[in-house]
Amino acid sequence: MSSHSLTAEQRFEAGHPGRLWWGLLGAVIIHLALVLILPHPHFQPYQLAEQTMMRVVDAPSAIVIPPPPKEIPKHDVVTAIAPSTDADPNATIPSTVPDLRAPSVEPVAESHHPFFDVFDERPVVIKQVYPVYPELARQAELEGVVVLKVGIDEFGQVKEALVLESVRGLDEAALDAIYQWRFRPGKQSDVPVPVWIVVPFRFSLHG
Repeated sequence: MSSHSLTAEQRFEAGHPGRLWWGLLGAVIIHLALVLILPHPHFQPYQLAEQTMMRVVDAPSAIVIPPPPKEIPKHDVVTAIAPSTDADPNATIPSTVPDLRAPSVEPVAESHHPFFDVFDERPVVIKQVYPVYPELARQAELEGVVVLKVGIDEFGQVKEALVLESVRGLDEAALDAIYQWRFRPGKQSDVPVPVWIVVPFRFSLHG
């Protein structure tokens, strides 16, 4: 078949092997030229920028604990209550304990809570907290009996406390203590009911 009878597409396809061969030859020449022209890379092992320094230190044979700081003396508390000169330091006085068996005192304070004054079974103490003697009262040598009227609900908790007999400087200590007490509640016809009881607190400096 004559070359003049071939179409343009056929002539283009017939030239594929020649173009492929010249393309491969050109690529090999370019790679050889790059290898000869470009510098060869030099690889070095990686090194840390910071070096860890180790030093042997002799450990102490025993741990030395520094002594505690010096205690700063406390200043005397200034009180407006003059100490009594009639107190006998050698006298024996009962310790500070609440006397639950003391005779009841007729309540004189008023309350809006529905507590019963009459009941079949008296509440029984199951948690008892002693009052803290106030420091000012101790320095003034105050002593005496604070009588409280205590309202206990049907669950045995102290809901109200009224001062029947007061000793100035000791009432707050008695009130703080009684509100921490817990009771087995009083009963009326075997049913727990809220009741009033009277609790005296005797404060004494010598026991």
